[in-house]
Amino acid sequence: MRPIAVTLAALAAAVSAPALVRGQGPTPQDPWAREGPPPARVRIVLNAGFWTSNPTYGDTRTFEEYVEQTTIRTSYETEGSFGPDGAVEVSVFRGLGILVGYSHLSRDVRGSVEVSRPHPLYLDRNRAASAEISGYGYSEGAFHFDLSFGRGAGHLDWSVFAGVTLFQVEADLLDTPTYTDVYPYDELSIQSTPARTVKESPTGFNVGGRLDYRFGSSGHIGLGVQVRYSSGSVDLQAGPDATRASFDVGGLQVGAGARVYF
Repeated sequence: MRPIAVTLAALAAAVSAPALVRGQGPTPQDPWAREGPPPARVRIVLNAGFWTSNPTYGDTRTFEEYVEQTTIRTSYETEGSFGPDGAVEVSVFRGLGILVGYSHLSRDVRGSVEVSRPHPLYLDRNRAASAEISGYGYSEGAFHFDLSFGRGAGHLDWSVFAGVTLFQVEADLLDTPTYTDVYPYDELSIQSTPARTVKESPTGFNVGGRLDYRFGSSGHIGLGVQVRYSSGSVDLQAGPDATRASFDVGGLQVGAGARVYF
């Protein structure tokens, strides 16, 4: 009897096992666990960026004319700008990496100038004149040297970064205006506002992040978005008789573009 009971139990287990498996149904898959492109060691980032900040600045020049003081006050306003942004990021160890990038922007500048100039024939009878400034330019290049940390999940790839930024600033400032000033010299008007180009190279910092999507099974090509904030301080001086025009460079940059992975 015992051998027969053991045999019947074995047959019952064999028959019921498939039914139990069918009753459980397929195991649901985790959408984040799907297989994506292989991890990339090198990433090339190519963005079109927009800088949201609009720096404003100004200066004052004071010098002697007709035994009295001439004063020239100038103010400048820049406009928002698009520009290219590129970088190469290399993974070194467990998501840690090095990122080297460059961005560049050009802005149109407008402004105004106010002049107080002595009378050539009478003392204490300064004449005033003002004019609008247009056609001036401003450009800003930035080299970024960052440490980065990034990971991937399926077709998504992300990275955060921070480091040092070396700025290259080039701006047009007012040179010496020319005037319409004729006898009896009671009225003064500004005839032209020539520009003088001034260059400086301040050092600052940057911090940001990006989120990309890699296409296909190989994942060599992708698209992504990026946000970076950079900041530095610059002093521009039109000449020895002018005060320094001090303001912050960099600002918030939002970009999007292509990605290449190796």
